Amino acid sequence: MATRHVGAARELEVRSDDGTLLHVEVRGPEDGPTVVFSHCWSTSLASWGPVVRELDPNLRVVLYDQRGHGRSQVPLTKAGYGPHKLADDLCAVLEATVPEGRRAVVAGHSMGGMTIMASGARETFRDKVGGVLLTNTGAVELPQRSTVFPLPGPLGTVAAKTFLEAPLPLGPRNAATTAALKYITMGKDSDPRMVQLCVRMVHECNGIVRGRWGAVMNELDVDHSASRITAPTVVVAGTADKMTPPWHAHHMASVIPGADLPMEINGVGHMGPLEMPEYLAEQVGKLANEHVAA
Repeated sequence: MATRHVGAARELEVRSDDGTLLHVEVRGPEDGPTVVFSHCWSTSLASWGPVVRELDPNLRVVLYDQRGHGRSQVPLTKAGYGPHKLADDLCAVLEATVPEGRRAVVAGHSMGGMTIMASGARETFRDKVGGVLLTNTGAVELPQRSTVFPLPGPLGTVAAKTFLEAPLPLGPRNAATTAALKYITMGKDSDPRMVQLCVRMVHECNGIVRGRWGAVMNELDVDHSASRITAPTVVVAGTADKMTPPWHAHHMASVIPGADLPMEINGVGHMGPLEMPEYLAEQVGKLANEHVAA
């Protein structure tokens, strides 16, 4: 594991089980309660930036790029994709960043939440995690429940599956592509600056990587491993989320033993960390103070 200091962050290079190198950043006091953030499909650790800026500065913050995203290594073959690989990566990050004898809060958005649920049965996860936040995510039936394409019955499912798996370039960043991505991923009253951040991250994501992870999500079923999560768990949904509608939050709350009743935030789309950063920071802070503070 290599380490270097850049500004206020320590940058780490963490090697996962199959050798994939993950880019990790650690911020805040070394003796503070640790919170680990796992980001969504087609973005990077920067998607958690608005939430991190709202956190108590006494928290120790760990962010990492999912494999194939941001500055983490792209898997060399299709065998490098799957929910078990996401779990391998999160556990490698936990081993590298959570001090011995301590526990962390883990927060996951969309594919980051799927990562957490895929890790639920792992010994490292159970030893290192004291609280969980899941926002705008799902464990099963992702294309079947999507409302991105309001088509009847199987047609909507087929359209959602095609959208998730397509490895095609997204075209130029212009008003039309920005409007389309906003419609798919965010609520209608979203901050224009956050819309632009979302568009930039999605356009920077490698198309093949995006399509391969989309294929994984089309077949995703992490109910079994999610049912092993006993840590206190907060589940959050947006009422305007077309990619993971509130059905998923209620389903997850019914599956995860440690989960409270889900919270639905009015008007929020799929990009919770960009649309409701203050609220998510508040929930992460509560989990840290109540369950992992020394």
